[in-house]
Amino acid sequence: MKASRIRQRALVFAIAGLTVGVTACSSASSAGGSASSGASGAPELSTITIGAVLSADTVTLQIAEDKGFFKQQGLNVKIIPEKTTNATATGLLSHTMDFGDQNYIGMLAQEKTVPGLNQRVVADDTQASMDNDVLIVGKSSKLTSIAQLKGKKVSIPALGTNFAAVALDVLMKPYNMTSADYTTVVVPFADAAQALARNEVDAAFVIEPFITTAEAAAGDRVLVDMTTGALSAFPITCWVTSASFAQQDPKTVAAFQRAMASALQVAATNPSYVRSELPKLIPTMKPTIANVINLPTYNTTLSLTRLERVADVMEQVGALPKNFDVKTMYDPLAGSAS
Repeated sequence: MKASRIRQRALVFAIAGLTVGVTACSSASSAGGSASSGASGAPELSTITIGAVLSADTVTLQIAEDKGFFKQQGLNVKIIPEKTTNATATGLLSHTMDFGDQNYIGMLAQEKTVPGLNQRVVADDTQASMDNDVLIVGKSSKLTSIAQLKGKKVSIPALGTNFAAVALDVLMKPYNMTSADYTTVVVPFADAAQALARNEVDAAFVIEPFITTAEAAAGDRVLVDMTTGALSAFPITCWVTSASFAQQDPKTVAAFQRAMASALQVAATNPSYVRSELPKLIPTMKPTIANVINLPTYNTTLSLTRLERVADVMEQVGALPKNFDVKTMYDPLAGSAS
């Protein structure tokens, strides 16, 4: 990370303070094909409920609302804020939400372990960009490489199969290391910098805006960008519904897909507008903070190739069985890329 960027952030925080919105990432299938593909006409439901972790990943919801994309499709939207995307699976199973955002890795892990979940991926959302998913260390830390984490304590926000755990396995493989070589400590993103300062952990996995706050407040530094090498431009989040909802309300699903496609196009081409929308979605995020955090890359089309890439990486580290079939989870709008 360039020193000029850190100085810019320090100035912002001297003016704006350190109040930020909390984001999180965490952590799918019966046969049947694409129920929503090609569905047209008025949606079966006029009001839909969407679960979402309020973050830069899900700012497309705010864009779709403010640009009138939901209204154009005949939809009114109720958003249910989530602490982690695990809540999406719970909401779909209990039929308390119609759609939700999911972390790709957590979603596939749930598909493997939760009977009857049967999620359908109906829209892409984000993929990794530079310095969005990182391990940070304290300002005075002597660690300079991920290879030095052997015997160290590393914080991640949750146990189980999630992006941080899988990414660490992938990045440590060239050093003949695995998760058995470090101690996992569960620390929420919001507390990671304090855990470093108190020497409770040696390194911490964080996402934006916690990277920015840690750099500006304590001079913490990035040890490794976890989406480099084999994980470069790695798929991070997507939008899902249940197989039963897609079958029963295909026009509603298609309307949601069209609205999100329009919102993702705006997000992908107008980062300044994305930054202006973030404080609306996350009331505790000040505009000055929204203006300096790293934004993810927004994908404008749903891709089976990206979904299969996630499954392949998880299979390589033993997080999914070999030849895990994700095709039945893929439910694109007619004409989308594959």
